[in-house]
Amino acid sequence: MKVVPATVLALSYAIGSAFARKYPTSGLYNVDADVGLNDVKGTVAAFGDFNGDKFTDIIALGDDQTSFSIYLWDHALWKFSLLPTATVAIAQTPQPFIITNIVPGDFNHDGRLDLLVMGQADPVRNPKGELMMRIYLGNIDSGWDPEYVTVPSSTPQQPLTFDYNGDMQTDLLGYAFEGYQAGVSPLSVWRNVYTPGVPGKIFDVVPMNFTGEPGPACSLADPHSSAFVDLNGDCLADIFLTCFDAAKNQHTYVVYVNNKDAGYSFGVSGLLPEGAGQVTFADIDGDGAIDLVVPACNAEGRCSIYVYYNQQIPLCTSKDQKECRKVSNLCTADPGFSFSVDPDHSTLPGALVRFPLDNVLPEGQQLLLTDTAFKGTLPVTVHVGDYNLDGYPDLLVVSGTPGNNQKPSSATLLQSVLCTSNGDGCLPSAVTAKRRTFVKVTEGAGPLNSVQDVRAAAFLDLDEDGTVDIMLLRNANGQQAAGRAITMIHNNYFNDAFFLKTLASNGVSPTWSGQHDTKPAKAGAKPFGVNYPGATFKFTVLDTSGIKRANQVAQYPSSTYSKLTLPYSLFGLGRTNNYVEELFVGVTRNQPEHFTTYSGVIPNSQLIIIPYQAEDESRLPVGSAAAGTAAAGAGAGAGGGGAEAFAAENKGGPSEWTLELYIRPGDYVPWVFVVVATAIAILAGVVVGLNWMEKREDERERKKALHIINFDAL
Repeated sequence: MKVVPATVLALSYAIGSAFARKYPTSGLYNVDADVGLNDVKGTVAAFGDFNGDKFTDIIALGDDQTSFSIYLWDHALWKFSLLPTATVAIAQTPQPFIITNIVPGDFNHDGRLDLLVMGQADPVRNPKGELMMRIYLGNIDSGWDPEYVTVPSSTPQQPLTFDYNGDMQTDLLGYAFEGYQAGVSPLSVWRNVYTPGVPGKIFDVVPMNFTGEPGPACSLADPHSSAFVDLNGDCLADIFLTCFDAAKNQHTYVVYVNNKDAGYSFGVSGLLPEGAGQVTFADIDGDGAIDLVVPACNAEGRCSIYVYYNQQIPLCTSKDQKECRKVSNLCTADPGFSFSVDPDHSTLPGALVRFPLDNVLPEGQQLLLTDTAFKGTLPVTVHVGDYNLDGYPDLLVVSGTPGNNQKPSSATLLQSVLCTSNGDGCLPSAVTAKRRTFVKVTEGAGPLNSVQDVRAAAFLDLDEDGTVDIMLLRNANGQQAAGRAITMIHNNYFNDAFFLKTLASNGVSPTWSGQHDTKPAKAGAKPFGVNYPGATFKFTVLDTSGIKRANQVAQYPSSTYSKLTLPYSLFGLGRTNNYVEELFVGVTRNQPEHFTTYSGVIPNSQLIIIPYQAEDESRLPVGSAAAGTAAAGAGAGAGGGGAEAFAAENKGGPSEWTLELYIRPGDYVPWVFVVVATAIAILAGVVVGLNWMEKREDERERKKALHIINFDAL
C-alpha cells in the first residue's frame, strides 16, 4: 500500500524538478559570486548551526590565527553573512595563543553552540609544546558569554570529543599535559562535570581506564585520526584510536568497544598502510557496517586509497540464508567484527580494496596529506559524501606537490563503482565479495577540476536542499599563513534518486527552557544539540529490483585537526519505489535501550531526533519550565525555509524521544501544482464531455422511440 503514494511523490518530484533547475545543464557550478564569502580574511575552521534555524553556519578562523567569527547562512538571501557580535579576537598577552583548532559542541548541555578553542604559544618553532584550551559558551543574542572557561591543557595530540560515561554530555579523550611522560602516561579523560550555577569549571581530568583484557600498547600518533564511531554494529559509538610505534615506524589502529556501564574494552587492532594519512569512516559497500577509508603515500610517492571493509554478519536477504542478521537485529553487536587483512588477502576474501591514484590525479601530483602553510599541525582529510545520491559514498581528495604551495594543486571527485575484473584495483576476492572501488568524475566537473590552487576541500549542503555541494579552500594572496580564498561549488547533477538527512541532538529539552534561559529564545530557534558526537543511523531500503539492503551512517565521528566534519548526516537512498522501511537511531545513553526505530520514513526529508528523557531534567532548577516535560515540538516549521513539520511522542525510554520530520517545499512545488491542476482540468473536461455526449444520445433514443407505430394495436 505504500508503493503507490511513494511513486506519486517520486513522479511529482521528477516533474517539478524539470521546471525548477537553476542551471541549464547537469554538473557542477561555481557560485562564488553568490554566497557572500569573498571578503573572508582567514579560513573555514568548522561547521555548526549557531542560531538553531537548521541551516549550517560557518566558523571562520582569522588569517593570523588569533581570532574567529561566525557567518550565518541566510536562506532568503542565499548567502552567508557575518555576525559581528560573535567575532572574538584573542589577546596575545601575557602569553601568545595561536589557534590551531576550533571544535563546535554543546559543552554545558543547554542546546546552544559553544566553541572549544585550542591553541599553542608557538606552534611553528615549538610544535610539541603545550596545547592550551578554552571554551566560549554560546548565546544566540550576544554571540558568547563575556568570560571564557579555561580548560586544563593537553599535549599536542588534540583531544577527541566523545561520551565517556553515557550521560549524553561531551567529554574529551587525550593526554593531559601536566605530568605527561611519553610512552608512560595513560590516556586521560576530560570528564564533563558542568553544574548550573557553578561558573568557571566544565571538566575534571581523570585517567582513562579500559576494562577487560588490555589491548596492545598505543601511543597516539601526532597527528592522529581517532574517532568516536560505532564499529561493532550495535548503534553505540566505540573508540577508534590511531597509534604510532616509533621503534618499528608503523601506524596502527586499536578499537575499544562501548559496553555502556561496563566501560570500554578492547575489540580489534591492526596495521595501517605505509605513509597513512587521516582515516575517515563510511559504509562504502552499503552492507550496514562502517568501513575505514585510509589515504596513504609510500616513500616513493606512490599514493593510494585503501578501504578496510568491516567484516560483520550480513543482512538477511532470503529465507534460506544462514549466518545473517535479521532486520530487527540491525542494532545488535557482532562480537566477531574485524578489519583484519593478511598479506595475501586469502583469510578474509575481499576485506581490502586498494585504489591506486597514479592514473587518476593530475600529472606530477600526489595526495596532499598535510597543509604546511599553517601555523601548527593541519592534516588534509579525504572527505566522504554521496554526490549522486546512489546510496554509495563517494570521495573528495586533494592533490599537489608536497611542501610546495606555489605549484598547481587540485581537488578530485571520485565516484564509487562496483568492483570488476578490469584492473580497477580490486582483487578477484573483492570482485566476488561485491566490494567497491572508485573512478574519477569528469563529466560536468569542469568548475572543480579547473581550480589549480586548492589547499583543502570538503562536502557540505548549501541551503539544506539535499544535495552534496563542495567547498574549496585555496591559496589567498595578501593574507597571512592561515588565509584561504573560499570557493563554493554547487552540485546541479540531475540525479534520479532520493536522499535522507538526519540529525540527532544531545538530548536537551525540545522546548529550550533550560537553566540559563531568562527570556524566550528567538523565533524559529530550537535546541538541536549542535555537533553531538557518536550518534548512529542505520536504515533499510528496497531498490528497484526489490532487493533490500542496509546502510549505516555516523554523525560527527571526529573533531580533531579542523576536519571540517558536518554536524548532520546526509546520505543517498538510490532509486527506490518505496518509503524508507526501517530507520534505526542510536545514541550514547547508558540505559537498557539506547536506540529506537522509525518505520515508513518519507524520502527527500530531514529528520531531527531529540532523545530527550524527563529524568534528564534533574539537572534543571526546581520550578524550571522544562522540568518534568517532554514537549513534542509540534509546529516547529518556523525554521528550515518554510518547512512543514510533525512530531511523534511516546513515554518511557526511547519511546519518549521526539521525532521531527521536515519536508522542504522547493521551487518546484508551484509547478507540481500547475501540472496536477492542469491534469485535473483535462480529466474533468473529458468527463463532462462524455457525460454531455451520453445525455445527447439518450435524448435521440427517446425521440426515436416516440415515432414507432404499434401496427398490432390497429
